[in-house]
Amino acid sequence: MSQSSLLAWLNKPAIVRSAPSLEQSRTPDTGKLPVQITTPAAEAEVPQPQPGHSPANELTAHTSGRRPLPHNVELRSCTQADIPHLKRLTSLLLPIPYPDKFYKDIVNDPVTNSITLLAVWHDDPTSQLKGKGRLIGAIRCRLLEPSTPSTEFHSRDSTAPVLYLSTLVLLSPYRHHGIATHLLRTVVQRAAGDYGITRVGAHVWEANADGLTWYRKRGFRETRRESGYYRRLDPSVAVVVERDVSVADFLNT
Repeated sequence: MSQSSLLAWLNKPAIVRSAPSLEQSRTPDTGKLPVQITTPAAEAEVPQPQPGHSPANELTAHTSGRRPLPHNVELRSCTQADIPHLKRLTSLLLPIPYPDKFYKDIVNDPVTNSITLLAVWHDDPTSQLKGKGRLIGAIRCRLLEPSTPSTEFHSRDSTAPVLYLSTLVLLSPYRHHGIATHLLRTVVQRAAGDYGITRVGAHVWEANADGLTWYRKRGFRETRRESGYYRRLDPSVAVVVERDVSVADFLNT
């Protein structure tokens, strides 16, 4: 992230309020997570928190062990042509399928499209400009209304929307290369710059120990647990994880 982008974030960019109406935090996505990193809604799923944090601890949690994006991986927006491939990816990794609306919103709603990102693998890195490649991961988010006493997620800025991670999936052979971290970081930067978000949240399946560890290492902390959230899974408990957007999200190191 360039120095100018970092300075822009520190100057608290204005929230874009002309975008399509934000979804209420109590309207979860009907689909759920994968068996690794992931995070979704109120009907099934699989997803990932952190202990108390000071600015120094938070910076360390966000930047320690950060690795560059592999040259073979391209992060790009999702198009209509990608939807069939995205459906196959999520059906492979998630225990419950998402409804068609989940995918339609990605291409029809400008806000949702802007905070959805695909990870595409190219056997030949020089072929990225040719539009070919293999879909290996994705992150799909939505914006929740600014904090109110009744909302699930609370931002430090009561006027700022919260970035909710609906889905974060990555094929197992491509894990441990920092790809999921880059997906998350890129979307957080974009949402902070375009919509003024100051907080990020997700639901993580209680039994998803790897996912919970992944989120903790990236500055998230557990704020509560919701019984019966994953109604088709046993256990059905979801761990709610959240963290604030910080300067660390805009560092290149």
